[in-house]
Amino acid sequence: MLIFIGGAARTGKGILARRLLAERQLPYLSLDVLKMGLTRGLPELAIDPDAGSVLVAQRLWPLVREMSVSLLYDKIDYVFEGELLPQDVATLQQANPGQVYGCFLGYSTIAPAQKLHELRTFAGHPNDWPQEQTDAALLTIIQREISFSQFVQTECAQYHLPYFDTSHRFGPVLDEVINDIYRVSRPDRFTK
Repeated sequence: MLIFIGGAARTGKGILARRLLAERQLPYLSLDVLKMGLTRGLPELAIDPDAGSVLVAQRLWPLVREMSVSLLYDKIDYVFEGELLPQDVATLQQANPGQVYGCFLGYSTIAPAQKLHELRTFAGHPNDWPQEQTDAALLTIIQREISFSQFVQTECAQYHLPYFDTSHRFGPVLDEVINDIYRVSRPDRFTK
């Protein structure tokens, strides 16, 4: 089974992927790593990591889709986490019933100042790029990601995909996501 965890930046997607690796030995690819590798290694592809999540997801999806097709053909369980769009995941899910799970995370109801406080308080995770930003720059990014969260929430409703809001109760919401993944993905298929 392929598991897609998409959504806004700093919602816990990477934490979930690392947890699935630790608990179920599910390998994963952070699309941030893919994005930066393509940005630096193949600049002719013109992937701008600062273009916004929708544009980045649109640029990465053809590659991610074809990787997914190969993994599905070979029956390899895998997790992708990062900049994804609900429509793309839903289309892949419809073409491969029972073999694709997708969920999205966001923070559509948090005040930008509160999210800034949380990012500063709970720093130190891998890929901790917010620590390199000034508060003013980070607030601009947070406001953009709140808008993206609202977009993703609407799209998830349209495409019948689960959306989890980490605006409040961050840890418990991540537990809810894990429980939903295990419920849908038949964990008996995974190595324990």
